[in-house]
Amino acid sequence: MVTSQWSLLPMDLLNTIEEHVELYVDKVRLRCVCSSWHSDLSKMPNHKLCQLPWLLIPYKDNVIGTSTSSSCGFLDPLEKKVHKLELPEIGEKVFKGSAYGWVVVANKNDTIYLVNPLTRARVKLPPRSKFPDVRKYRADKHESEYLLWSLTALSTPGDSYLMDTTHVRNYLLTKIVLSSSPSNGSDFVAVAIYGEIGSLAYCKRGDKKWSIISDKRPPYKDVIFYEGQLYALKCSGQLMVCDIGSNYPKPIVTEVVPQPSTYPLGELYLVGSSSGLMMVQRWFESSYIYEPSKIFVHKTKTFKIFKLDISGRNWYRVKSLGDDVMFLGLNSSMAFSSRDFPVYKGNSIYFTDVNYNFDLEGTRIGFDEGIFSLDDGKIEPLPTNYGDVWPTPIWVMPNPY
Repeated sequence: MVTSQWSLLPMDLLNTIEEHVELYVDKVRLRCVCSSWHSDLSKMPNHKLCQLPWLLIPYKDNVIGTSTSSSCGFLDPLEKKVHKLELPEIGEKVFKGSAYGWVVVANKNDTIYLVNPLTRARVKLPPRSKFPDVRKYRADKHESEYLLWSLTALSTPGDSYLMDTTHVRNYLLTKIVLSSSPSNGSDFVAVAIYGEIGSLAYCKRGDKKWSIISDKRPPYKDVIFYEGQLYALKCSGQLMVCDIGSNYPKPIVTEVVPQPSTYPLGELYLVGSSSGLMMVQRWFESSYIYEPSKIFVHKTKTFKIFKLDISGRNWYRVKSLGDDVMFLGLNSSMAFSSRDFPVYKGNSIYFTDVNYNFDLEGTRIGFDEGIFSLDDGKIEPLPTNYGDVWPTPIWVMPNPY
């Protein structure tokens, strides 16, 4: 029997093979062929690789019953299996967004980080106590660490109230998006939806605090960087564009689409695709469960998609994505062609729970997630059963840089 001696393969031929590898996971497998290839091939590819969106799964610590475990998993869509990894950098694992392969992690100790699950690199953002709605923060004040400005329509100027760190982290920080990858010390802008009425704030790399974007009355439902512009969507369907760079530190906010005559219902997302900017409306069916206690839950029923007509300053309904597939949830929304990623179904929306109801922790009630087909309007489950998980998984585009 002749043994294949892979280690004797000429280096120029090995480099040629590497150049034809399109997925990062295949690059990892290539380095595992033999010890020689492992040492000869760099961890970092010498060319940009195509990536499949993966699902980052935070495993719940079954021993102590809290979300402090450092165990995570990546759902591989090609093999439909979960690869487990230890990732202590994510701390208590409350995800507030993901973009460019980096995950936004908010911890109970007021800190907010960007973490790359593949490289374990970490970038610190200004803490939650440095948002514009925080009047005072005292870490030693148990269950009343934050003194917050009250900004509701019924409040009067100067009103404030006390709130504990768990509630502020879970419910008063909705989502954070990025303008670009933070890799290799590059500059980026982070934009957050926060507070009791869905306000907008931003910071740049190295900032010590978050700055407010607009004094106009929110609430905002989603934000996205698309073709070099920051777009912000209000719950009414009104679309704004925010210019952060030209008049720093006071951004300019301009209306792109006025409030539609029909008020959109449900959860709203902004999605950038090759065919334009989309507004996606996610409709829910809501009900109560009574075991182990009375808890309000919702399940996705359907989606409606609208495309931006920037010259007409309106949204118009589209009933098909063609070959495109969308990924929605706590992540910065993504859209790709299924021709580039045949493992995913075209004309479909892959969605995860937005996890607003933290009362579901420990109830073993399934997350509101699945695959919605625009062809027949049906929803099928994601292709795995990944066990005891909390909080909700999040879509991540693996980035080895």
